[in-house]
This record gives sequence, C-alpha cells and structure tokens, in this order.
Amino acid sequence: MPVISRVIADGAGQNVRYVVALDDVAEVEAVLYRGDTLCVSSQVGCAVRCPFCASGANGLGRQLSGTELLAQVALVRARPEGEALTRVTVSGVGEPLHNLDAVAAFVDAMRAQRIAPSLTTSGGSAERLTRALRLPHNGLTLSVHAGTEAVRARLVPHAPTLAALFDTLGAVLPTLSRSRRRKVALAYLLIAGDNDADDELDAFAAQARPLAQPVHLYAYNPVPTSTAQPVTRQRYEHAYQRLRALGLVVRMSSVARVEANGGCGTLVALRSGFHPLPASPAGGGVFRK
Repeated sequence: MPVISRVIADGAGQNVRYVVALDDVAEVEAVLYRGDTLCVSSQVGCAVRCPFCASGANGLGRQLSGTELLAQVALVRARPEGEALTRVTVSGVGEPLHNLDAVAAFVDAMRAQRIAPSLTTSGGSAERLTRALRLPHNGLTLSVHAGTEAVRARLVPHAPTLAALFDTLGAVLPTLSRSRRRKVALAYLLIAGDNDADDELDAFAAQARPLAQPVHLYAYNPVPTSTAQPVTRQRYEHAYQRLRALGLVVRMSSVARVEANGGCGTLVALRSGFHPLPASPAGGGVFRK
C-alpha cells in the first residue's frame, strides 16, 4: 500500500507537501493547502511536457490506479494536520484527462465522502474534455496559458490546440446548467518573455471573452528543471488590469498558490531508474502544472 515517505513543511508558509511512495518504488507528491484543500496527483509523471513544469520533466511513467488516488486522501486525512480536509483537487502530478476513468471514479468517491472534488487540465480530446466538463465536480480549470497557437504549442506542447480547446468549450458550456457552468474557469500562468506580451494577452482575451468564464491569472515559481522565470509584480498587475479592461473576470493568485512549497506546477514525480534533473542556474523551488 502507498505510504507517506516524507513530509515537507515550511514554517513560513501555509502549505504542507507529502511525498507518497507507491508499491513499485515510484513516488508522487500531494500538497495540503490552507489546511482544508488537498492537491493530489493522477499519474507518475506527465506526457504533456510543459517546459516550465517539473511534473513532466522525466516524461510519463504510468497511470495511478483508483486505489492510489484514494490512498493520497486517506493518508493525509489520517494525519493531525489533515483532519480538517473538506476539498480535494486533482491538480498535482499528471494530466487528469489522460487517466479519466480513474479520475471520474475518484470524483464520485470524494462526493460520497462529502469532500468537494475539482480538477485542473490542459485539455484532451473533445470527447474526454466533454466528459470531464460534465462530471459532478466542484470546479474544473482549463490551463490555457496562451493567446496564439505558436505560444500554446511551445508552452503546452502535447495538448489540444487553442482552436480545438475553445471549439469544445463553445459547444459544451451552453449545454450545462448555470450552476455547472459557474464551476468552469480558464487559467493563464504568466511566464516572462513567453506569454506576457500585451499582444498575447489581447489574443487570449479575444478568444476567452465570448465564453464569459472567469480567468485565474497565476504567478509562476521557478523550478530546477526549467529556465523559465516569473514576471515582475508590476508586470503581473499590468496583465491583471489589461485582461480586466478587455472584459474578462480575472482572479489573482492566492497566497497558497504562489508559495514555493507546493505552488502551481511545482510537484515532482520520480520512478525507478530516474533521478531528479540538476538544478538550473535560474532554478528556485520545486514546481508543477
């Protein structure tokens, strides 16, 4: 059975990270945010291979089983700091839509335990994304991170194009109830020199505005496996104001999201025969999707 092999806590922060050792010696990570929300992993590694993200730095190892998904929640809930857990998000290592059967069963299991489930995805086939949007989740966030196809292909290389993503959203969202539609959001992670230019933001806004969905504007934490860098606070606030002026409902990163210990994109997966890549000169904390 999976076990927690290490606990990483920073006294200055509010996140607690758990390294979960699986039966085949592979490891994934889960993070407890604010004491009540657990971010869990769905795969050992990730095939999307976003260049800014540590989770897919070693490629995809394998899918996690339903038992391994549930074990991450059970292990953390059994610890004193996990007793207040009320929400869980499949936003850790892996692409949930690439393991959709297990993730869908996990969503149902969490609802049965009265834990509100959500997930974050870079997208999948139209069929998989449609199915995911219609799951009884408490929130689904689409990682877009671009306004043009060239930037999307570079930052989210093994995921649907913007055209495919927005076509599916345009077709499915009107079929959802108002309450279900309110649970869907878009994410834009700002990376200096990659997707923070005004014309890229404008192109994103032009495609996102007709959907009328909220946008999470994420700040980036550097990771040892990438040379990608965050924008300045001034540039982040400029992007926030620009997207708002273009008609989008924009939410800034929470304190928990920007904390290096478990911030967005910082989680790592290890499997037998693989070792962490050396830290780059620009590296900071460890990072995920």
